[in-house]
Amino acid sequence: MEKEFKRRRWIVRKKYKGWTNREIASHLRINKRTVQRWWKAYKKYGLKGLEVKPRKPHTIHKTPDKIVDEVLKIRKNTGYGPDKISGMLRNKGVQIGHNTAYRIVCKNGLNNPINKPRRVMGKTRFERMHSNSLWQADFKQTDDDNYMITFIDDHSRFVLGSQINETMTTEDALRLLSKCIVKFA
Repeated sequence: MEKEFKRRRWIVRKKYKGWTNREIASHLRINKRTVQRWWKAYKKYGLKGLEVKPRKPHTIHKTPDKIVDEVLKIRKNTGYGPDKISGMLRNKGVQIGHNTAYRIVCKNGLNNPINKPRRVMGKTRFERMHSNSLWQADFKQTDDDNYMITFIDDHSRFVLGSQINETMTTEDALRLLSKCIVKFA
C-alpha cells in the first residue's frame, strides 16, 4: 500500500513540473483517466485524497440465526441441496440465495461431497482403431428444406461422400453409399 501511495505522490509532483496526463500515463503504463482521477483527488483533499483505502465493505451482512437454524433443519430433515432449500424458504416468505444456503450447509459440516467424479453422459468420444472399420451416416435438413447425406470414416473423421437431395430416402442414401464403397473400399 505504501508503494501505491508513493506512486500517487509521484503523479502529483510530475503534474506540478508541467507533465501532461498523457506523458505520466505513458511513463507509468497506466490509463490517462487514472492520472486525472488522482490529480482531482489531490486537488480536492490534498495528500489525504491519495491515501489507499481498503476495499473491504463497510458493512458485513450476517444471516440471522433464525434463518440459519431453518436452513439446517431443512437440510437435516430432507437432505435437500442449496437450491431446493432456498426455494422452500422463498415459498415461506424468507429471501435467501442458494449460495448463502450452500455456505451455511458447508460451515455446519452438512455438505456431503461426492468422492469420485460423476459419470458424464453423452460426452464420451469413441472412434475405431483403424480406417474403414466403421462408416457413419449423417442426415441433416438444410436451411432451404433440402436434405444433406454425409458418410464419415469413424477413425479418421474423413468425409467419404456428401450430397444434397430434395428427399431423404433409403435409395438416396444407398446410392451415395455405393459411390463411397467403389471409391474408398
